[in-house]
Amino acid sequence: MIVAGVRWYVSGFIVAPNQLVRERPFIAHNVEMTRRAYALDRIETHAFPADTGIEAVEPAKNQTTLENIRLWDWRALQDTLRQIQEIRTYYDFPGIDIDRYQIGGSVRQMMLATRELNVEKLPQSSRNWINEKLIYTHGYGVTMNPVNGFTPEGLPTLVLSNMPIQSTIPGLTVTRPEIYFGELTNTDVYVKTRQKEFNYPQGDANNLNLVPGQWRHSAGRLAPPYADRARSRRSSKLPFSDDVNSESRLLMRRRLSERVQELAPFLTLDPDPYVVVGEDGRLHWLMDAFTTSDSYPYARRYTLGNDRINYIRNSVKVLIDAYTGETTFYVFDTHDPVIAAYRAVFPGLFTDAAAMPAAVRKHVRYPELLLNVQAAVYGLYHMTNPMCSTTGRICGVWPRKWLRPINANRSWNQTSF
Repeated sequence: MIVAGVRWYVSGFIVAPNQLVRERPFIAHNVEMTRRAYALDRIETHAFPADTGIEAVEPAKNQTTLENIRLWDWRALQDTLRQIQEIRTYYDFPGIDIDRYQIGGSVRQMMLATRELNVEKLPQSSRNWINEKLIYTHGYGVTMNPVNGFTPEGLPTLVLSNMPIQSTIPGLTVTRPEIYFGELTNTDVYVKTRQKEFNYPQGDANNLNLVPGQWRHSAGRLAPPYADRARSRRSSKLPFSDDVNSESRLLMRRRLSERVQELAPFLTLDPDPYVVVGEDGRLHWLMDAFTTSDSYPYARRYTLGNDRINYIRNSVKVLIDAYTGETTFYVFDTHDPVIAAYRAVFPGLFTDAAAMPAAVRKHVRYPELLLNVQAAVYGLYHMTNPMCSTTGRICGVWPRKWLRPINANRSWNQTSF
């Protein structure tokens, strides 16, 4: 009772009559530290010299912009690709990625989709251990089309398509189209076995590996020797298989999110990795990873997924080879103290950003998740004057209770301000 009385007295007779004066230092700390916690203090404001003359809308002077206006909706494109490029029912396009590529001497926005194998869609008569573990082991290739390209029939103008992959752009090729690690690959498989692996359908026949055991894949762990197979919990069929030998490899944790989370469970992952076609023709996945905390002093907390955070940095870009599964963590924010601490604990896990291949680094981008986070915070914390931060209306902005919450299905759900 005494504590409650003291609280009531302080609030009613000391704070309330002089609220702005009493709370101003604390509000100033909150504004400054929140802006630091979400990297808003790095934002630079530049005046935009808008051209209102007729020349500003002349098509001839805006070709770069017009060539990159996205006309294809990703949902419509995904449905179209499933009709014209799946080829077989057991393939699927789990998502559409948008990236930039050098096409014809200029940078163009392109839409890409990986053709992954979904074993759940195999015919029921083909659902057996040999098919699922030894033969149907990987997806095959990608499609690529400009964001605003249409054929006379209304279909996307595909520059990469079909199986084997065909390209309409000189120099743009895929030399290693097999996708052993992706967004749908959630089962273990054995490679380098005596069975010929399925590559892609070819008419009434199938394209298979030509020479069993010659498939050059260095990833994965060695299949257990015969004495250990009986103790293997992964399959009751393994001890009796003559196809798995001492050269075979077991590929595990092939789904991208699971693979990265297993290696670095302390990082928060962007839910939407995107595929990159390298200049060498190999397929890679890029995934943004974040360091977060809920203990940054004086900073306001927001909801990210199931967590409450008040600090975030996009410190790491993760590169995964779609063929071998090789996973590399590149550190892009060396000023982040959290990632510096993790690098000290796991020195062999992280690599400097400068070591990322230049051809892949061209495809690094600002993550949408971080942009949504910062936009939500910036809606209130673009004001640095404590008076504005508390009253809002005095400075010509909406009061805090009128700000609309963010509701991004992918990653962000800001519940309150």
